[in-house]
Parts: sequence; C-alpha cells; structure tokens
Amino acid sequence: MDRSRKSFSGYSSLAVIAAVLILLLIIKDTGTTAAVCWLAVVFSVSFFMRPYMPVTKLKYFDSGFGLTFGVGLFICFYFAWTVSAVGVCDFSDGIVFASFVLFAVLGFVIKRFAKKETYITADEFKRFLNGFAIFALIYLAFYWMIGFNPTVDPGTENYMDFGFMTMFYRQKSAIPEDIWFAGSKLNYYYLGQAVAVYMCRLSGTTPEYGYNLMLATLAGMTFIMSTEIASAVAGAIFGRSPDRDRLILAGGFMGGTLAAFGASMHWAIYGVIAPLLQKLIGTAPSGGYWFADPTVYISKVNGDPDNGKTEFPAYSFMLGDLHAHVVDLIFVLPLVGMLFDLGLSDDETKKKPVSIYRLILISMLLSFYKGANYWDFAIYYVITGALIVFTELKSHKFTLTAWLRIAISAAVVTFVSYVVILPFTHNFVKMESGIELCTLHTPLIKFLVLWGVPIAITLKFVYSMYFRDDIISVDPVGRCALLALALCTIGLTLVPEVIFVKDIYGGDNKRFNTMFKLTFEASLMFALIIGMAFSYILCRIKEKSHPKVRLATVFLWLAAFTVLSASYTGYSVYRWMGNVFDTSLRKGISSFSTLRDDGVYGFEMEAYDVLMQDDKRNLHIIEMAGNSYSHSDALSVYSGACTPVGWFVHEWMWHNNADPVRDRSDVVSYFYTSGSEEYCKAVLKQFDIDYILVGPAEVCRYPVNWSGFTDLGKECIATIWQDARLALIKVDKSKL
Repeated sequence: MDRSRKSFSGYSSLAVIAAVLILLLIIKDTGTTAAVCWLAVVFSVSFFMRPYMPVTKLKYFDSGFGLTFGVGLFICFYFAWTVSAVGVCDFSDGIVFASFVLFAVLGFVIKRFAKKETYITADEFKRFLNGFAIFALIYLAFYWMIGFNPTVDPGTENYMDFGFMTMFYRQKSAIPEDIWFAGSKLNYYYLGQAVAVYMCRLSGTTPEYGYNLMLATLAGMTFIMSTEIASAVAGAIFGRSPDRDRLILAGGFMGGTLAAFGASMHWAIYGVIAPLLQKLIGTAPSGGYWFADPTVYISKVNGDPDNGKTEFPAYSFMLGDLHAHVVDLIFVLPLVGMLFDLGLSDDETKKKPVSIYRLILISMLLSFYKGANYWDFAIYYVITGALIVFTELKSHKFTLTAWLRIAISAAVVTFVSYVVILPFTHNFVKMESGIELCTLHTPLIKFLVLWGVPIAITLKFVYSMYFRDDIISVDPVGRCALLALALCTIGLTLVPEVIFVKDIYGGDNKRFNTMFKLTFEASLMFALIIGMAFSYILCRIKEKSHPKVRLATVFLWLAAFTVLSASYTGYSVYRWMGNVFDTSLRKGISSFSTLRDDGVYGFEMEAYDVLMQDDKRNLHIIEMAGNSYSHSDALSVYSGACTPVGWFVHEWMWHNNADPVRDRSDVVSYFYTSGSEEYCKAVLKQFDIDYILVGPAEVCRYPVNWSGFTDLGKECIATIWQDARLALIKVDKSKL
C-alpha cells in the first residue's frame, strides 16, 4: 500500500509538471519561450546545487527544493558578481553561465567522489519533484494573472526596480553607474535586482520579461520555502511518526499560505467581517475596500499622530514590487532554515565540517543583505545571534563552553559578513543618519488590529510548549530556538514604537520606513510561527481521545483562519488585475505591454528601439529631470541608459543631500529652455551625452527652446504630438 502511494505521488508530480508546461506553451503570449526557459532554470539551479544545501537535523517534505534554490542561486550569483566587481570580467552571459556550470560540476564531484554518496536517491527525487510541481503551479498562476496588469507602474517603485534591472543588463557591470545620476556610481541597495538580471541571463531572456517572471518566482518560492521551514522545524521539535507527519505538513502548508498569500487582520476585520455585518443590518458599505488599505492603516488621514506603513509579501507580489525587501525573501528564508538546522544539531554534528560550512554560509547571506536590503542585515543579525545564544545556553547551560562557542560563532559571523561584501561597501556610502527615540506612537487599538492576533497565537504557542508538554514531548533546545524567534518577531512590531532610523523623511513620516521594513519581516516570521503552532495543536489533538472528531473540528477552524487571511490575494487580484477569467483582457507578460499603442508612451518606445540598437553599454541621454513616483525619466528606465538626474526624492535620499540633485535639475531645465548653444554644448560635454530626448514629458514640463541644441546632432526619430514637436537627437560629438 505504501509503495503504491509513493509511486502515485511521483507520477502525480510529473503529470502536474507536464500540465504546467503544456499550459505555458498554449497560452498566447510573446513571453512563452522566456517563461518555459525560466522555469527550467529554476529546476536546474535547485537540482544541481543540492550539494551546497547543508542539512543535518531538518527533514524537508520536498527534499528542500525551495531552500536549495535560494542557497544555490546565492552561491552562483555571488561568485559571478564578485569576480566582476573586482574587475576580472564583465557581469555578462559568460560569467553567469560559467559560475553555474562550475558549481554544478564541483557539486557533483564533491557529492559523488569526495563524499562517495549517491547524488540523489529515488525517494529524494520523488519528493524533489513534489516541491517543484507545487512551485510550478503557483508560478503558472502568477504568470497568468500578472499578464492582466504587466506594465511597470510609474506610480510605484516598480519603475525604479525595473530601471535597475535594465541598467545592470545594459551596462554588464557589477558596480553600476546610476541611471539617474550619470557619472556617479549607484549609491543604493541593488544586489536584489542584480540577482534578477542573473536569472535573466541564465534563462536567456531580458528584463522586459524577466521582471514579471521574477515576481512569479518570488511568490512561488515564498510559499514553498515557508512550508518547508514550518513543517521541518515542527517535525524536528515535536517528533515524527507516519500519522503525525501528515498533521505537521498540514500546519506547514498553512504557514506557507499565510506567508505568501495572507494579509494582516485589517483585511479580515475591514475587508470581510465589517462589510458582511453591514449587509446583514442593511447598511450599505461606506466606500470600497482598496487592496492597499492594510498597508497604510496608520496615517494622518485616518486621524493618527503620524504616518506608518505595514506591508506584507502578498501585497508586494500583487503590486508587482521587485524592491530590495521583496527580492531578498528567497535569501532570508534559507538563512532561517539553516539557523534552526544549526541550533537543533547535536554536539557531535556541530563539530563536523558541515556545521562550520553552514555557519559561514549563514554569515555570507547576512553579508549579502548589506547590498540587497540593509534592514535585513540588521534584523537577521539579531535573530541569528538570538537563536545561537538561546540554543547554546540551553545545550550547555551557562558554562564557559557555552560562552566560548557563542563568542566563536559571533566572531565568525561578524568577520565573514564584513569581508564578503567589501566589493559593495567599498563603493557605497550609508544614507542613514542615526537613531532617535519615538515621540509619536501607534494608537493601541490599531496596534492590536494589526498585531493582536499573531502576537496572541505566538504567546499561547510558547506558553503551551513550556507548560503543557504532557502530551507531546517537545525538544528542549528546539523550544528555546522557537522562543528566540518568537521574541525577536514580537520585537519587530514593538521597535517602531520606541526608536526609528533617521532618514530624509522627517515630520509626520519619521517612523514610516522603520515601521515598513521591520513589520514586513515580522509578518513573514509570524506566518512561520503560526504554521508551527498549527502543527503543534493538530498533533496535540491527535494524541487525545476521540482524535478524529476533535482533529476535524480544530482543522476546520484553522483552515477557516487561513482561508480568511489568504482570501486577500483573491480579492487583490480582482481589484488590481481585473477579471483574470476573461482571456480577452490579458495583455501578456511583457513589461512593455500596451506601451507602443499608447499616445504618450508610444514615442518613448520608438526612442527605446533606437537606443537598444546602440551597442554602447554606458549610454548617456538627457531627458526631463523628473519627480519621484511619476511618469518621468521613462527612457532611462526602459533602456538602462544614464541621465544627468532622475527621480528627485530618491536621488536626494541616496546622496543624503538635496543640493547636488537640485543643482543638476536646474542644469537640465536650463538646457531645454535657455536657447544657448554654448550652454547646451557645455552640458552635453560635461555629462558625455549621446542622445537628446524631447518627448511628451519634456514638452509638458519645459517651454522647450530648440535653438540651443537642434544643430548639435541628427534627428533619429521625430513626430508631432498635440501640436508639439518631438524628437530623439543623436549628438554629434565633433560639434562639441
């Protein structure tokens, strides 16, 4: 009977994978080839990088498919990026493919000949296919849904993120020139977008398709990785048995669902329960619920003392956000998994090379966060320290051995995390200007709406593990590890009520960014903890009398809670993507969908086509000095070409000084309006400008005086738009 189940499971996974591939091929989309190749790369990275994923204590239901992908992608990318960053070669196709092949071959040699182990057993491969099949289904679903609203949105930071990808892709440089501050290195956390470009090159596609395919990948990987961690940690701490494993996996799936698709309780209260009550009492709902409402619940508009933000992964995926904190999800979750695996390993295992390697790999991931999302470095440096301290002190009490092991671990983590990222930090100036105490705080009722339920579940879970272990024997070291994670996660919600990191957003927005970044990670960690709590409760119920009745009752309650939270994703799809069941409305996966037929964007896309035929990697253009969160600097975003100055507030933040940004904005303004050929020549020479754009944005912003630059080059394209002359001019450098 057991064999038939295993056989069916393996064949089922193959059938699902085949069905996904067939559907990808029959969906009418210009990105079909890119989507299939991208999916093949995800499989290949995870499969061929298996030897680099250290596992000793945790047992993953899918043989660690998701976490292995995160670790493998990091190792391959980091090698390629570092080699490029120190000047050995370009960050191009050659080093991208060479890094993957190198580590794939090296991994096989290590596994097969050095360790003399089978590369992957039949059972491991079957479970691996299970994980890949689940991921492929989510990937397909998001591929389909994103196709209804695929265009990068200038009203969000998606515009900037897409520009970073085109910048990397065009320049082929590990340390890129800023597309919105020509002549200067980009002073921001850009390694997440560089990873997305690595995937583009490995799969043979461009950012036009790779941007949205990366979004689909992040959604699927967040679900599968979170499920892996929640179920594996629960299994290691609560013990395994054939019957208990199913319950633990159910809890893991609930945790994964909450992590990838769930929302805060604001959605449950104001998006579901309140409208239902209004309908029952016959009161019409007061205004529609917008899918972004949970993220800006704390705001001056709503009568609060200041503005805050509480984002979560499901919102980011729906918005199409490929920002630093979102891309980093596929590297944050592997670190959490390895931390638990390290903490739960016995002393003999910790003495083996695999544990030393694991600690170094954890340190390298922490180091990577400094270049991808510095907030993650600060957050997970603390979480790493807490888990190591709690587990070591529990294993060795408060002995000298325990403190010595903690000190050695701290030294390794600190040293490695400093050295590994030096190519980035050497070219980077931190933007923050200190920490201050909060004088404004979130109203208690709103704090409880957002965090009351997850904090209550977490505290109840911890209490039960410490004081109600009469039914289930909880691993004492694992219990301490969960306590450390629980305290850190609750702390992430409380810190913005006590202190905040100073940045350019003052006044009513002082806490905005601190709250944003800390609570995003809190929502992810709460999902993992709640998933483990579900597993714990189900296992307790199973061990009591009349298990089937009680198990069914509790499972229904837990399933209802999960469905209620995850229904946010379905609602937000409807509000942001539209009717995804009407195939006639789907535009395709291209980030440029509908732009060419647009009255405003169409000319910019023609200019884009011209620039993409120019082989110069660090191409310089002059276009409007635009404001943040607006349709400006579009040509630099689309093409990856550099312009003297772009989104004002963002460049102000990256330089921690508005003056140089304002000066360049004035230069660009005078270039278009002065009518002085000598001045225009000086500007073109100063910034080594290759093309001059006079598009819809420029003629709307400036009273363009063509006499200053019309004779300094040759028109590549020109047209009349709303009685205004538009053109893209290629500069004749001999006239400067």
